[in-house]
Amino acid sequence: WYQRRVRGDIVVFRSPKHGSKLAMKRITGVGGDTILPSKVMKTEVEPVKIKPGYVWVEADNRETAGRDSNEYGQLHEKMILGKVTWLLWPWSRVQDLRNTLPPHRGLSEQTALVPEAQTS
Repeated sequence: WYQRRVRGDIVVFRSPKHGSKLAMKRITGVGGDTILPSKVMKTEVEPVKIKPGYVWVEADNRETAGRDSNEYGQLHEKMILGKVTWLLWPWSRVQDLRNTLPPHRGLSEQTALVPEAQTS
């Protein structure tokens, strides 16, 4: 499966920690972006420059989020198996997920993109 990776896409990928398990997260950074991780246990947060061919993924719900790039770092695009386009269950929540933003916040609020001038 190949498609240009876009910030905001929800993707399914092989877990970097447990290769036999699948995970589903939102892409919040793509190759060339510099981001500030959102869930770091250190007192100082260092910007991360996303390498070409890699993405940064995070859960929409930070409070109950499982493992994401804040734990295992950048995700190689080859680990991505597909893009999630529809939520089909439960029936009361069926919806088109293409071009959606995380609930109650914009993408820019989810993971801070660092302006290029600050990364030099």
